[in-house]
Amino acid sequence: MRIAIKLILMGLLVVSCGGSDDGNSPTPPEEKELGAFNLLFPDNNLICTEGEDNGVDVVNIEFQWAASSNATSYELEITNQENNTTDTRTVNSTSLAVGLPKGTQFSWTVTAILGEKTLASDSWNFYSEGTSTENFAPFPAEISVSDNGDGTVSVFWIGEDLDNDLVNYDVYIGTSGNLVLILENTTDENTNYNITAGEQYIVQVVSKDSSDNTSTSETYFTF
Repeated sequence: MRIAIKLILMGLLVVSCGGSDDGNSPTPPEEKELGAFNLLFPDNNLICTEGEDNGVDVVNIEFQWAASSNATSYELEITNQENNTTDTRTVNSTSLAVGLPKGTQFSWTVTAILGEKTLASDSWNFYSEGTSTENFAPFPAEISVSDNGDGTVSVFWIGEDLDNDLVNYDVYIGTSGNLVLILENTTDENTNYNITAGEQYIVQVVSKDSSDNTSTSETYFTF
């Protein structure tokens, strides 16, 4: 009997010494998000005249952008609009000097990276300095699309040209492999278009100037 009592008392002692669960489980770490950021230099839709000569045909241009909170690295993407080639660099800072051919039109964008998360900036355009070109091709038009809620969308575009001799646009809309010219030589900068919900569409705008120079931009959308 005494042995049984001792065993019961020992069991109670073990229970009393055990930790108590007060319902306060560890707080999970806060999931970090990437913060919005802006491009800084080279300026949008201008000639970059602040590069450093690096030979007869090359100029070093320092690309700069604001920091995105929590980003661990950035991907800088520079596209040569004249031959449609892209140069991509990954850096841990918010600036990078890159050697580029003179007198050439470029677009550029930066993507902030945090693990598998990414956040892309707007795309900017510029001409590299040292150009002897007397008339410049238009910059690719900036395109935006909004849903009208009635089976149609409104498409807007804005063109820029350093010579201010932008004349008109050709506008194509359709699905992949089936683009249709809906406006030719138009001076408008907006239009409406009937869509089928769930389909992915492409809008392509060709900007044309008085010297027969052109540039093409496109965007994808689904509603």
